[in-house]
Parts: sequence; structure tokens; C-alpha cells
Amino acid sequence: MIYLDNAATTKASQAAIDSMIKYAGEDFYNPSAGYAPALAVKKALGKATADIAELLGADSDEIVFTSCATESNNFAFECGVKNKKGNIVVSAGEHASVYESALRLKSRGADVRFVMPDGNGVVTAEALAQVVDGSTAFVSLIHCSNETGAVSDIKALCAAVKSVSPKAVFHSDGVQAFCKIPTDVHDLGVDLYSVSAHKVGGLKGVGALYVRKGFNMQPFIVGGGQQNGRRSGTENTGGIIGFAEAAKIYKNKAAAFDAKALREAVMNVFDGHDGVRINGRGANSGYILSVSFKGLRGEIIAHMAEDEGVLVGLGSACSTHIKSNRVLGAMGVDRDYAEGSIRISFSPDTTKEEAVKGARVILEAARRLGDTVNG
Repeated sequence: MIYLDNAATTKASQAAIDSMIKYAGEDFYNPSAGYAPALAVKKALGKATADIAELLGADSDEIVFTSCATESNNFAFECGVKNKKGNIVVSAGEHASVYESALRLKSRGADVRFVMPDGNGVVTAEALAQVVDGSTAFVSLIHCSNETGAVSDIKALCAAVKSVSPKAVFHSDGVQAFCKIPTDVHDLGVDLYSVSAHKVGGLKGVGALYVRKGFNMQPFIVGGGQQNGRRSGTENTGGIIGFAEAAKIYKNKAAAFDAKALREAVMNVFDGHDGVRINGRGANSGYILSVSFKGLRGEIIAHMAEDEGVLVGLGSACSTHIKSNRVLGAMGVDRDYAEGSIRISFSPDTTKEEAVKGARVILEAARRLGDTVNG
């Protein structure tokens, strides 16, 4: 089986699995308890926090662990916007957890403005300038698109927002960027930044939110006051420690992995064929390739590829029930192409041989399915 859906989830590293077993069995103690074995667990949790902070270019007290990046994004919107007057700016190319959070605020009467990505899926400073003004209170722009891999210049966009509205809160969904491209949050200048464990070899059920030091962030979940009162509830100790171990391993592998060259090799399989479109040829992480087939249905192509031993996605795994791809539509992709879209995504463990073979299987499936794909 060739697995090319790493943007949906990655295979858990053995280090993450071992951590969960260790802290569910041998060292099962609650880190909030006062006896020695529990204090040892608390110390290990503190080291994991420091490790994640270091990977993000942050300080330990700026990290809040959550159950997933969807929670982190909801946390950012529910608590980052609370009691703030002014408009809210979100890109039309966001992950569903951000986009739906924005729509929920809009339904409550908030002035929500959407900025459109360009044809390559990137949010530009020019487009942002059309919707941001001195009354902008909150901005959320995805760092690396979960649909196309397009990378927006968050540092420049954040600086542009702050120059117009200095008190605006800037959040970025960094799930597909973390450990793959530079994500030094202090350098980016963001106030809030969301990441996920299972996209980098960790286990599902763990995420994190960077909260800039000095930013008054009210808790999303209240209770026993864990994590300095910012997110109550007993910590997922094994999951968090495994997240830190997996992320360090993933980043080391990524440093020796030429994702852009691999993506280019796969693109070459599709280029030159009529009825085939590559979505997003601009700035890209290299880890995601979105390809569309005119007049075909992506889910049928994916099932045909699966029959040949190749697993790919249709786009965000959180929105596969939506018939029309919202993100591709925002980029200007015609519906005739958008409905025939496949998302191919890599990890540092993906080899060129299996990626190219998988792409050829997908292309052949599209050829068998309809006469619009040829060449």
C-alpha cells in the first residue's frame, strides 16, 4: 500500500507510541498530585512543553496543550476575540475549524470580512489591505494551506495588519507548517498559533496553542486550573510527551528531506496532459499537491487508486462531506475541475519511487474514467 494522504494524518512514530504506553501504564500518575512519582511525571511534562516551545521559537509559558488543532483554533476565536470590538478578518482559504468559527461569530452579529487568496492559494498583502482597517480587532490567516500546501508570508502579513491596527490580535493556523517550514512564532510576530501532534508523527488527540506572553487570554475550559489556569483538565500526559518526541524526530527528518523536489517529480507526471490542472504553483511547502481532473469526480478516482493500492485524499479530511471544494473555489478553480480534485501529500518517509508510482496510478485511473484526460 502506498500512503499519500499525510496531510490528513501521519503514521505515529514509535517514540509517541512508547510514551503513551509508558504514561498510561508504568508512570500513570496524575501530574497535579503531590507525591514523588507524580512530581516526576510533572517534570517530564514540563520538559515536553519546553521541547515544543523550542520547536516553535517560543517560551515554555507560552504553550497551552489542547485536544487537537481544531480545539486550538476554536480557543483562539472564542477567547482571542472575546470582549473586543471591531471587525474580524479571515481568509476564504482556511481550514474548516477556522472558517466555521468565523461564521459562528458572524451569526452572532460580528463584522466578519473574508480575504480571498490569489490563484495560487496565497494571501497577499494587497488583498489583505482591502479588508483590514483601523477597527480590525482579530485576524486569522492560515500559514500553509491544508488543501494545496500554499504558503503565505505570515510575518509580512502580520506586520501589515499591526501597522494599520496595532491592537489587532493575529492568529495563524500552523498545522501544516509546523516542523516543515520555519515557524518561529516570535519572528513571525503572531499572537496566537495552532499546531497538531498527529500531523508530525504524534498521536491523535493532542494539539497546542501558542499564546504570546503578555496577551490576556481567557481560559477556554475552566475547572482545576491546570496549565496555569489557561486550559483546565488533567493533561494527556503520554500524548503530550509523545508529541514532543515525535515532533523532534519529524523535524530532524524534514531537514534532510527535499519536499519541493519530490512534489516537482510528482507534478511532472501530470503536467502536459489535457484536462489536468495543478492547483497552486506559487510559494509552497512541498508537502502537498492538489491536482484536478476536468469533468470527473475526485472520490471515484480515489477509490480506483485505492483498488490499485494507492491511498490519497480529496482535500481536508475535516470537510470531505462538502460536495464543492470551498478553498479551490476561493482560488478561482472552476467547479468542473474542483469536483475532480485529489490531494496528494507527503511525509519525510515518502520515497520518490512510491510517490511517482502513486501519481501514475492516479493518472491512469482518471484516463480510464473519462475522455477529458489525455496526452
